[in-house]
Amino acid sequence: MSELKELVITEEEYRQHLKQRLRLTDPCMAEEVERVGFPFLFASGSELLRSYILNETEFSASLPERLKIPDRGYAWYLFSQAVREIHVENDRIVVKYELLDDYRTPFRRFYL
Repeated sequence: MSELKELVITEEEYRQHLKQRLRLTDPCMAEEVERVGFPFLFASGSELLRSYILNETEFSASLPERLKIPDRGYAWYLFSQAVREIHVENDRIVVKYELLDDYRTPFRRFYL
């Protein structure tokens, strides 16, 4: 086991990421991005938010080779085992996690 790590994502940095990732040039679409808050994104299981969290934590790079599968759903399942706390607020998300030496695979081979 390793030390407890903390990732803080602010609303502004995530919105900038979305604008670049989605290549938003239309002012109407950019306005839509401004309206969506972290509680909604997290509760709805936003794939873009999950990918951003996985990339910012560099979680996938820490996985043993036998567990590296390109499916982000599988990576999120494994990462969820490392999460110790999550605080979701309107203007920021704080994720506290601890990288593990070993991860449990799903009961059924749902992801494999």
